[in-house]
Amino acid sequence: MDKNLLDKSLFFFESGSNDVFNYFLSFGTPTLDTDAYVQAMLREVENLIGHIYRLGGLRLAVFSLGPVGCVPARVFLLNAPVEKCFGRMNVMVKKYNEGLESLVKDISVRYPGAVGDAVQRYRAIPARYGNSLILSRS
Repeated sequence: MDKNLLDKSLFFFESGSNDVFNYFLSFGTPTLDTDAYVQAMLREVENLIGHIYRLGGLRLAVFSLGPVGCVPARVFLLNAPVEKCFGRMNVMVKKYNEGLESLVKDISVRYPGAVGDAVQRYRAIPARYGNSLILSRS
């Protein structure tokens, strides 16, 4: 593995929409309530971030989810509204996004040298980074 390549890489994380959607599929009663399920999802994200960091990845872009309860496929879910977004699903997404925000704020504390808000930095001062998405250490 090329440690130098990992050190210069930017890792993009966007996950969870299928997990939220699948929670509401009618394969029986879920074994976890929505809050416990969201916490399990966040633990998996945190585990993945830790794994990437231990391999040498220092620049992470973590994206929140959009309103999954508004995707057209929601109409196929049991008890999902057809004329409007599925509110219970979007409440779950909001809790997940809040948890992601907390994880991102904590990245530099838990993982020294890591940058978790790389996309926000790039958007705020794009000229600092030229035409490249490879970011400098903070």
